Amino acid sequence: MNAHARRARFGDFEMDAESGTLLRQGRRVRLQPQPLRVLALLVERAGEVVSRDDIRRAIWDQATFVEFDQGLNYCIRQIRQALNDDAVKPAFVETLKKRGYIFIAPVERVGEAVPEPNVARVMPAPGRPWPWLAIYSALAVAVLASITARVLVKRQAPSLTYKQLTSFNEAAFDPAISPDGRMIAFIVGSDITFPPSGEVYTKLLPDGEPVRRTLDGWPKYGVTFSPDGSQIAYTVADATHGWSTAGLPALGGDSRPLLANAAGLTWLDRDHALFSEIKSGLHMGLVTATTSRSNMRDIYLPQHERGMAHYAYASPDRSRVLVVEMGPTGGWERCRLVPFDASSAGSQVGPAGPCTSAAWSIDGAWMYFTARVNGASHVWRQRFPNGALEQLTFGPAEEDGLAIGADGRSIVTSVGILESGAWMHDHAGDHLISPEGYAAAPSFSHDGGRLYYLLRRESGNVSNDLWKTDVASGKSEAIVTGFAVNTYDVSPDGRQVVFSARNSDGLSQLWVADLEAQTRPHLLVASGGTTPFFGPAGDVVFRMSEGTSNYLFDLKLGESQPTKILRSPIIGLKGVSPDRTDAVVMVPVAEVLSTAVVALSLQDGSTKRICPGECMAKWSPDGTRFYVEPFLQGTDSGKAIVIPVPNGAPIPELPASGVRSASDAALLHGSTVMDLSVYDPTHFGATVAPGPSNDTFAFTKTISHRNLFQVTLPQ
Repeated sequence: MNAHARRARFGDFEMDAESGTLLRQGRRVRLQPQPLRVLALLVERAGEVVSRDDIRRAIWDQATFVEFDQGLNYCIRQIRQALNDDAVKPAFVETLKKRGYIFIAPVERVGEAVPEPNVARVMPAPGRPWPWLAIYSALAVAVLASITARVLVKRQAPSLTYKQLTSFNEAAFDPAISPDGRMIAFIVGSDITFPPSGEVYTKLLPDGEPVRRTLDGWPKYGVTFSPDGSQIAYTVADATHGWSTAGLPALGGDSRPLLANAAGLTWLDRDHALFSEIKSGLHMGLVTATTSRSNMRDIYLPQHERGMAHYAYASPDRSRVLVVEMGPTGGWERCRLVPFDASSAGSQVGPAGPCTSAAWSIDGAWMYFTARVNGASHVWRQRFPNGALEQLTFGPAEEDGLAIGADGRSIVTSVGILESGAWMHDHAGDHLISPEGYAAAPSFSHDGGRLYYLLRRESGNVSNDLWKTDVASGKSEAIVTGFAVNTYDVSPDGRQVVFSARNSDGLSQLWVADLEAQTRPHLLVASGGTTPFFGPAGDVVFRMSEGTSNYLFDLKLGESQPTKILRSPIIGLKGVSPDRTDAVVMVPVAEVLSTAVVALSLQDGSTKRICPGECMAKWSPDGTRFYVEPFLQGTDSGKAIVIPVPNGAPIPELPASGVRSASDAALLHGSTVMDLSVYDPTHFGATVAPGPSNDTFAFTKTISHRNLFQVTLPQ
């Protein structure tokens, strides 16, 4: 926008392109920098058709690269959301099919800059992406932390060049590069949960066609090449071996087992490797051994029994190891740098956020990470061992997974955008329920008349609000806002909600809110409580760590001291029956599949096995049906058994060893099989909520638009 007309008014809105502010009736409207740049261009050319190519040339230069079509579509959606505009009957931005966009509202040009509201300004650097407002907030925290951690963050975005390597409709992720740089191996499927699901592919660089190398339906991750490039290894989880490593000949051939109880394997040399093994339950530690598992030695074991060291990357001189790990709650932690000689537990490195992948530069001078900071996952690097942090990628597209190029001058990473909505399936088909944003964790009210779900309205926003939609009218409203809600449970009468949320220090807290009085939520547990559910008599049942283990606790509302329900540890709490008499928990077991899901009576403490390993175990809202979807079913993944629940019995009769696959339906009187594979890419029910009738359920449809790109690194 020209200097003499920096400020523009349209409708109730006022925008200053230079300061990056959008106001509505004097109040700041939150809009991310990239969508704001697109809006500024459309407003500047109000009344004109602005083609997608015009927008690409004006905004999507090399320094602000994202997959353009996905990125622009995302920006237009964010603009319409900020302006409360309608794509069908627009008041501001109209889409002209195959031509572009036109800003149709009258625009008043004003010479002065908008008086800046009392918030941080977002200033664009010429020719560079606009840093996210959240990044600037994080910088203040990082500078304070540097007093003790001696870590500073560079704000300037480097100039990067990108080359697209794959073009799949599904997500392409978890890249690995052969030692000679002539081949990449990766997974194509769904990466919205861990472990991801999909099949291994290979592709010769630069222009070879992708070749699918597996077709077994098992979850996979951790693709890597052997030092001579002849083999590809990957982690697979199946019903027979649990976590194990399989291998493929790089140039063609079938997969074969390499090592049992071995995950995230990477070679140190021809005969030695790093990998992770289950010690008990889900306690996973890092070891080194020969590729025949002799001369094994522990390197790092997370202190907490729920901790899992999933990935490990040895430095080029083999003195240090970067570890990607999960913590006590099962979420990703910051990356960790540990000594290869196991002389200590090392220390956390990289950005202050969940770290999902890491790598070393060829000379060992730099450590690279993908980490989620302020709600967005991007590529970072840090000079070894404790140098300044530098964020390399920005923008609405996110990155995950890292592989360093053979020449050390580039990386391959998965780039894309996640979109998710809450949907309902019934006899009439599938219907979108949630407003625009990223939706998760749907659940029905006891009578099936309301659907609850978590909704994050903006990518990069750490706030997860709790929403409800009236199924009959379609009216939606937020009922808990301003919290980073992680899990929740609504009381049977719909009057209260209990939820877990992380505070600014990253600690998980438990809160309860009165949905009728609409008063501010009341703090129940200040630190450590997770996955709360209402129990008998309105108590709250939840998981919390004590020492190095997780336990099941009960807290009576109005009291401050929780009591332990079980003396033995649990891994996780998955749910509570509609009548609040039984809980579904995951526990450690001494079997090949080292966990099991059981129903625990909250009245007498008795247990009944639901499934080995992991599964969906959920009731219909009225408690008359019980749904079990085993996780490890291979090519039958996604099939759930719907079992009628007898009157007065919260859990139906099940096989003594638990439900292992959909074929067990033949043993369960009155049961049916429901194919949820299209609706539940997690294959253990994380995205599905049973509804009031057999043919009704809610689900979150998450689309991961990710493909692999080669990114040239700044020198």
